[in-house]
Amino acid sequence: DNIHVWAGECHVHAGISGPELARRAEENPDADLFIHPECGCANSAIYLAGEGVIDPGRVHMLSTGEMLTSAQDAAAAGRGKVLVATEVGMLHQLKGVAPDVDFAPVNERASCPYMKMITPAALLRCLALGTDEVDVDEDVAAQARLAVERMISVGTPGGGE
Repeated sequence: DNIHVWAGECHVHAGISGPELARRAEENPDADLFIHPECGCANSAIYLAGEGVIDPGRVHMLSTGEMLTSAQDAAAAGRGKVLVATEVGMLHQLKGVAPDVDFAPVNERASCPYMKMITPAALLRCLALGTDEVDVDEDVAAQARLAVERMISVGTPGGGE
């Protein structure tokens, strides 16, 4: 029943700074901004929009899934460019659903080496050979499963009630 809270963050998301966002937004005055809430620039985006430095209509705080939906909306609206504040691997997915929109990173160095370790080949090897398996006590697994199910329920329409 002991919960250990770690005040951690993703170093890649944290490295996308407010000044960098402001500079890129100024360089691209017509671009929408897709910002993942984990990014270090998220508070700056809210502040800059509130102060009128950046048009609030351009700023979109989005989860990963919402970025994909919003990419399709941007394409349908004829948007030419969208600046994206998240790990750069997301750009490939965005371009896949909206190839006519120019998606550009706020920080082109925001690449996560850990995410790049998860490849189809590594997953296939893991499944075929039964390697890299992590075993936990059944009571820990049950508690973790419950936590994940609750998160899914909250994110599901009509869930979490």
